Amino acid sequence: MRYKSIFKAAYLIIPFCVTSSTSAEIFEEVHDYDVDGCDIESADFNNDGLEDFAVVEYIAGDYYYEVFLSNGDCSFARQNSVFVDTSEVSQLLTGDFNEDASEDFLFMSLNNTWLYFGDGTGSFTLDDTFPWSLCKGCIGDINNDGHLDIVGIPIDSWTWYEAYGDSVVVMLGDGTGDFTKGWVYEDYHLSSCQLAYFGDPDTDTILDMCVPYCEGFLVFQGVGNGTFSDPEYYAPSYCYEYMLYSTSGDFDEDGYIDIAVSMGDAGMSSPSTFVFLNQQDSTFVQVPDYEGYFHGACGEKIATADLDLDGHLDLSVAGMCAGSIAGYGNGFFNLNERLSINPGVNFVFIDMDLDGDLDLADRLGYIYRNTTINLGCEGHESGPIYDLVLDVLPNSFYAFVSIQVSGFSDVGGNIQIFDLSGRLVAELEPVSGKGEAVFQWNGVSSSGSELPSGIYTARLYFGNTVTATTLLKLK
Repeated sequence: MRYKSIFKAAYLIIPFCVTSSTSAEIFEEVHDYDVDGCDIESADFNNDGLEDFAVVEYIAGDYYYEVFLSNGDCSFARQNSVFVDTSEVSQLLTGDFNEDASEDFLFMSLNNTWLYFGDGTGSFTLDDTFPWSLCKGCIGDINNDGHLDIVGIPIDSWTWYEAYGDSVVVMLGDGTGDFTKGWVYEDYHLSSCQLAYFGDPDTDTILDMCVPYCEGFLVFQGVGNGTFSDPEYYAPSYCYEYMLYSTSGDFDEDGYIDIAVSMGDAGMSSPSTFVFLNQQDSTFVQVPDYEGYFHGACGEKIATADLDLDGHLDLSVAGMCAGSIAGYGNGFFNLNERLSINPGVNFVFIDMDLDGDLDLADRLGYIYRNTTINLGCEGHESGPIYDLVLDVLPNSFYAFVSIQVSGFSDVGGNIQIFDLSGRLVAELEPVSGKGEAVFQWNGVSSSGSELPSGIYTARLYFGNTVTATTLLKLK
């Protein structure tokens, strides 16, 4: 495995600004909606092209959900609280489970699951209650039938506990909002799960799974029919507590998806977060000769995104002694200079003001604006800089988007499209190549499959410059 030099210069050109990794706090608090939330998810709930968020909230001994509809300026229209249950709701999942082009809600408790259908206006109606629960779960099309499935951990579930304990269970969706039990992997001390494509980015169309397990994690290779092969176990060095959370992204920018895992509780002098690089064959090795990140406790979540718009994925961990650190693009991260002391609790990334950088909302109702776009041009290293600008029309888009490159003649190379995990999903060739090159994208992957709605990054590499912009794809 070849590792890129961590000292290799990389630049990002965005309209009116050139930025590089910064040690300044990039998030500024702009709103506090005073929510006693236990979980948070984001999606476009009212089909207006803006990403909203919803929280599960604890009010006077009962559990409710609240929807916050984006105004496009880092503020939100707060909807009325809706009662869900009296005992406990531990997780919210969102997705279009009945395939009517509107987002739905799945609420998980320790005993039951509630399905609420969305009507595309930001309102939801209870459709069904299921006598099973998959807490700390995730969703995706596991058996490649075009319908969303659920995979999760039935922790302490009253109806499933004796049969499955803390096992991994797959529930297969049928596209109408109903589910049938599929694959089960019986084991103990499992804590959460995440779906990702760990294989060849040009040919892999089957979801795999990472599950934090004991003092390490398990990687399950997807079979494509709703089941997974027997797992491979990986254990980081210097690890003394159970791993609880994971995230995945192309941290070394070789085209293959890597894994970062974080434990629930670490000593103040011990690392809690570890990075494993994909060896381009769906096996993983810890970043060599490096101990780990985020010394101290981690409590709620780990996620990755390019927060400082330097073209490299960064890491964010919620909990005590956590925050966000910048990635170098070679599998290493800068622990010494944090991008932010946030997030402190469970969170989502949303481009709330449509300026191209990702802002932050957390489960307590705090809204933080990402100031990267406004940081100016200070701090970049010397080197050849080309004043390239990516103009996107329209943005957001449904079926077609045009990307025009201006600022330098005879621009060479293609534009690459990445999803939020850093996975390369499409590569675009210019339809014109002199002066102001124009690229066009229809929202499909390189393999020809329709990509889901969400945030994508378009990157153009030219000389020592990485020119990037954010695309918002709608349904």
